Amino acid sequence: MTSVPSKSLRWFSKIIVFATLLLIFAGALVKSFEVGLSVPDWPTTYGYQMFAFPWADMVGGIFYEHGHRMLATLVGALTLLLAIWLGYKESRKSVKLLGYTALILIIVQGVLGGLTVIYFLPTLISLLHGVIAQTFFLLVILIAYTLSKDFFLRHHDKDKNSSILMMFTIAVYLQLIFGA
Repeated sequence: MTSVPSKSLRWFSKIIVFATLLLIFAGALVKSFEVGLSVPDWPTTYGYQMFAFPWADMVGGIFYEHGHRMLATLVGALTLLLAIWLGYKESRKSVKLLGYTALILIIVQGVLGGLTVIYFLPTLISLLHGVIAQTFFLLVILIAYTLSKDFFLRHHDKDKNSSILMMFTIAVYLQLIFGA
């Protein structure tokens, strides 16, 4: 059995989970207030580099849309760091693969977010953007769990209900996709 990952790596994975939850909440605000095109260009913001956009101009829908983009950039940077950290410090190939998958998903998610702006909110791209957001969130939760002490304590226990749990998880995920 491999050793429990460092406390700092475990905390970092939890920070990404929390940051992703905030990002999804910010995306929900963009959708709820129907302000998805308040910033009509991408990857810039009214011609400014994202972090050079004046704070005083972040009002109304721009606040929600631009804030969502800034949070997304933060989550992307954190995910890059996590993938690198797992690549160097994690001994389990499956957990490294989860980290690399998360990195690929967040990149795809950023591109889809940009395409929703460039192509004026097409339904299919917007739907994929929403579903991949939830998928990424579940993936970072899974990464955080596989790095937890609880996972290591239960790792060798045989769970009789694991197939039922897996079917339930798949059913909930399919419902998410069909609901979108």
